[in-house]
Amino acid sequence: MSRFRLGGLLAASLISITALQATPTLEIDADQVTARVSPTFYGLMTEEINHSYDGGLYAELIQNRSFQDDPKNPVHWTLISSSTGTGSAMTLDAAHPLNETLKTSLRLDAPGALVGKRVGIANDGYWGIPVTPDTTYRISFYAKKDENFVGSLTVSLESADSKEAANKGPAKIFAKADISQITNEWKQYTAILKTESDIPPSATNRLVISTQSPGTLWFNLVSLFPPTYKDRPNGNRIDLMQRLADLKPSFLRLPGGNYLQGNHISERFPWKQTLGDLAQRPGHPSPWKYPSSDGLGLLEFLEWCEDLNLQPLLAVYAGFSLNQSGTSGEVINPGSDLQPHVNDALDEIEYVTGDATTKWGARRIADGHPEPFPLTYVEIGNEDMY
Repeated sequence: MSRFRLGGLLAASLISITALQATPTLEIDADQVTARVSPTFYGLMTEEINHSYDGGLYAELIQNRSFQDDPKNPVHWTLISSSTGTGSAMTLDAAHPLNETLKTSLRLDAPGALVGKRVGIANDGYWGIPVTPDTTYRISFYAKKDENFVGSLTVSLESADSKEAANKGPAKIFAKADISQITNEWKQYTAILKTESDIPPSATNRLVISTQSPGTLWFNLVSLFPPTYKDRPNGNRIDLMQRLADLKPSFLRLPGGNYLQGNHISERFPWKQTLGDLAQRPGHPSPWKYPSSDGLGLLEFLEWCEDLNLQPLLAVYAGFSLNQSGTSGEVINPGSDLQPHVNDALDEIEYVTGDATTKWGARRIADGHPEPFPLTYVEIGNEDMY
């Protein structure tokens, strides 16, 4: 047995030495095609998880811009006041809706505002608002005033380290603009905020809308956009879109997996409510325990495909939702119960591909995209196992 083991070891050693002495080669003949891969084999599928749309790819910098995220608290908004003990307050107000869609406004009571003593509201964005040098930001918001307010507003991008309320110094202001002639009725106001070329990039900043005049104001749909990919007015981030473009994908599966279904049937992706004016988009609960603004709606998904020269792989709702809080999903029975959702899916396909003679093709044209989008693939449901 010992001689056998010794012989085996010697043989293995000789084989190893021989293998080390050999020089292996790998030959590739790129002129010879032995198999073909479909040009649509490789593509993208995204999902609204951990703010990959709102706060991620979608370029909007304001979180809770229409005050729908929490019915009781203006989350991500804080009161800014240089005058302590003057009754300044910031509250949600359902008595002054912007319209039938955006029914809750943000009310600012600023009785103590005066020259040198501003009062305002601030938004902290998504983990802070990033500011870069030599950059143009577009601010827009709806506002109205009471009869006592006769002043103007200042919108500013500022550092978030101010201890203004405690009189410990002002914030660093990167860019600002003044807006005058606020009316007693709802009106949209816009301005440009341009940063200087010599400031360092920073991330933990905020947007402030303030006044140095006493009175009461209401706000809704406060929006701040940096430059966007291909200058889309309601577009996506340049850096992330470029990274996706560099992958050279051939299709985009949209609007995402569980995002299509929702936790409950009532929380499925409401594509018809994601069209048109942002002031007419109520948003909806996403499956991952935070609200979706639906600023990135169906048309924006399709324009994403257009910008990256992708085929849309359109996923339509198939009557199954997740019900993550329960033990099983929520299912719509086949037949007459499901028929409205079948009709809705056909409407959606018509929106993508229809011409001006169709109801939903005409709607797409009215939304600003005259040409139909190419559509080859439709996914029914999201990986449903029923």
